[in-house]
Amino acid sequence: MRERIKKFIDYKGITAGDLANVIGVQRSNISHILNGRNKPGASFIEKFLLAFPDINARWFLTGQGEMLNKKLYKETDNTEIPPQIKSEPDIIYGKNKSTEVSEKKIEKLILLYSDGTFSVYNQHEII
Repeated sequence: MRERIKKFIDYKGITAGDLANVIGVQRSNISHILNGRNKPGASFIEKFLLAFPDINARWFLTGQGEMLNKKLYKETDNTEIPPQIKSEPDIIYGKNKSTEVSEKKIEKLILLYSDGTFSVYNQHEII
């Protein structure tokens, strides 16, 4: 399962710390799993599968089948930033839109949704 978690992290373009934040576990928990020190417990697996409804649970648990559920999978190469982000830059920059912010480049944008899912947009997908 450790290799499948690594593969999914790479696919999503997130860090182990990002994963920990999204599923609500300590970063050390992810580190111990990825290093082979611990195996994921039932609580971890449940949180992971609830946070990522697009992942195929059979693949995640056994390695059989495809990584993603076909009917939930949406190709990210053609993904655009949701309209509410384009029209409301305060969400990205916060209240202080100083010149310092405009000099910084966005590397990654992570949108957290109220249902526990999230979308990751890498720099080439944002602009």
